[in-house]
Amino acid sequence: MDNQQLLVTDLDGTLWFNGELCHQKSLKAFEQIQNNGVTILIATGRRFRIVADTFAKFGWRVPCLLLNGSLCYDFAIQKRLFSVGFSHKESIEILKIFDKYGLSPTLYADDSYVYACNPTTSKGHLEAIGPDLIMVPDLDSYLQRLDILNFCILGMPKENLEEVSKDLSDSGFANPSLYKDQIFDDYSLTVQPFNISKWSGIIQWCEYTNFSPSRIVTVGDAGNDIEMLTHADTSIVVTGAEKRLIDIADHVIPPPDIGGWSQVSHFL
Repeated sequence: MDNQQLLVTDLDGTLWFNGELCHQKSLKAFEQIQNNGVTILIATGRRFRIVADTFAKFGWRVPCLLLNGSLCYDFAIQKRLFSVGFSHKESIEILKIFDKYGLSPTLYADDSYVYACNPTTSKGHLEAIGPDLIMVPDLDSYLQRLDILNFCILGMPKENLEEVSKDLSDSGFANPSLYKDQIFDDYSLTVQPFNISKWSGIIQWCEYTNFSPSRIVTVGDAGNDIEMLTHADTSIVVTGAEKRLIDIADHVIPPPDIGGWSQVSHFL
C-alpha cells in the first residue's frame, strides 16, 4: 500500500464510554478521518463477540486488534487475519503461578468464549461476559483442547495482583499488563503471550497487509496501551489517565463522554 498515516485507537475510556456508547462528535470525527484517507486500526483488550455487534451498529468496517494484540480481525472483509496464543506448556505454567497466589483467572480462547473454574475476578467482569462464560470443572483439561490467547482477572485491588504480575513477567513466557481499569474500577491484570501487546499487533498487522505507514498515531488511556503509546510517532492520551501515560503523551484530549476523541483529527 502507499505510505500514509495510520491512526490506532483504544476503545473503552478512549473512544467509548459507559460500555459501548460513543459520542456523536466522536462518531462524526471517526467517519471524517476515514473520508480524509487516514487508515484507522482499533486496538482493544476486548474480544470479538463483544465488539462485533457494536461495530455493525456504527457501520465500522475496519481492522481490529483484539485481546491486546493477540488476535486481529478485519471487519471490512469479515476475516480473521492472525492470532498468537500460548503453548500448552506455557498455559500450564501460567496457571501454576496464579495458583501460587490463590488466584484463578478467566481464560480467553480463540473461539471468543471465556472459560473459568472458581474465578477470582470481579463480579462485574463475570456479569459483562454473560452467556459467553463457560464454567468448567478443571482448567487444565480444557487447556488441552483450546488455543488460549489471554488470561484475565479484572476489577480487583491492586495489591492482590502486583506480585503475581511480577512473577508472570519474570517467567519469560508471558507479557502481563497491570493497569487501572476504567470500566470495573480498581485494577485489572491481562496476560498475553511473551512480547505480544497492542504495539506488536500493530507491527504484525502492517506486515500482514503490506502497509507501510508514514506516521503512526496512537490514542489510549490505560496501562495496556503503554507499548503503543511509547513507540508511536505521535501519542494521544485521555485526561485522567495514569500519570505514567500522561508523562509520555504528546497530546492530551478530554474524556469520551463529552466527545473528546473528536479532537484527534487536530493532530493528524
